[in-house]
Amino acid sequence: MITLTVCAAIAIVAWALVGERLRSWHISGAVAMVLVGIVAGFVLQSELETGLNTVIAERVAEVILALLLFVDAIEVRGGFLAGERSRVLRLLLIALPVSIVFATVVGLPLLGTSVFAVIVMACVVLPLDFAPAPELLRDPTLPRGMRHALAAESGYNDGILSPLFACALLVVALPGAGEHETPLDAIAGALPAIGYALLFGAGIGGAVGLLVRWVTARRWAPENGVRIAMVLVPLITYACAVAVGGNGFVAAFVAGLAYKFARSGFRETPEHHHTVERELSLADDLANLSSLFMWFVFGAVVSLIFVTPVEWPWILFALLSLTVLRMLPVYLAFLGSSVPFREQTALGFAAPRGTSSIVFGLLAFNAMRDDDANIALYVLVVTVLGSVVLHGLFGTRITRALVGKVQA
Repeated sequence: MITLTVCAAIAIVAWALVGERLRSWHISGAVAMVLVGIVAGFVLQSELETGLNTVIAERVAEVILALLLFVDAIEVRGGFLAGERSRVLRLLLIALPVSIVFATVVGLPLLGTSVFAVIVMACVVLPLDFAPAPELLRDPTLPRGMRHALAAESGYNDGILSPLFACALLVVALPGAGEHETPLDAIAGALPAIGYALLFGAGIGGAVGLLVRWVTARRWAPENGVRIAMVLVPLITYACAVAVGGNGFVAAFVAGLAYKFARSGFRETPEHHHTVERELSLADDLANLSSLFMWFVFGAVVSLIFVTPVEWPWILFALLSLTVLRMLPVYLAFLGSSVPFREQTALGFAAPRGTSSIVFGLLAFNAMRDDDANIALYVLVVTVLGSVVLHGLFGTRITRALVGKVQA
């Protein structure tokens, strides 16, 4: 993987130097990395096939996801629910669970594998990430409430899906797993891991948040010192949780929530957010760098699909996950609400897939057995590549048309 890593580094440097120009052409960093990655994937295909399925690749993906979850948990602006409590709660507590159920029911006949494997696939295709279409969250012609709700949902949904993903993946990864397991068995087996994750995440994140609040009030800590600490906190939390058998992803996500509360409190002011934003800038830059690397790797993985026989049921499942399996749960979640139908449609459509899906998909590919691993990789590629085209290239125009006259 050394050659592929060097190619990724060169591509990221090139994007860093001309990224603003590319944005003026509506080409995000994610789209640029995918395009370059596809070319590199065809050239380095033999190295890619062996390099992806290694323990090192798996650990790198896990650390990247832990960092992303920590940053996402802190970055939501306007308090914990971005000032859009009703919309965000409906999306997270109704639409997301319903989407998982729908995806599992639809995926069982289409993917032809076990229920736990299908749950893993559902966790791969459902998380939102606006990296392919960042302009959707910045477009002033779209309703402000809609943009804030989507930003909060994308910040939290991968953290909510992480324990379900880890639990289902643990079941399907074990030899002979899934044959005699029931959902209650899996939940019972995962409870200790979730408990340790909550304990370490809340403990470490909350303690560091209070400590940073205390030392900054006394001007003991240099600002760059706090920024360095913010990079290390999710890694320490992840490592501690995993060391005792906990879920490192959940721990990192909870650490971000606990840090945010301890540092600023539930009633977050613009001044508090600006301070936390500065302190998080190094971790945010590192998360963006890691995200660009994963998008390059994803582009390289796309090349593998071109040499794989077409599986139409798998493609159909991926396309449904981008459309019906997202939009119907959103409609159900907003029954009886005052949100206009056109805005509900826009909320259902404006749901790009990205880095979290890539990391979940690669972890599933590494952990699952051959047939299921191939399905996971195939579904991942079709879903995210479809989102790059649908949301990355046409997302803003379609969303504006869907919203119609509803304005911010």
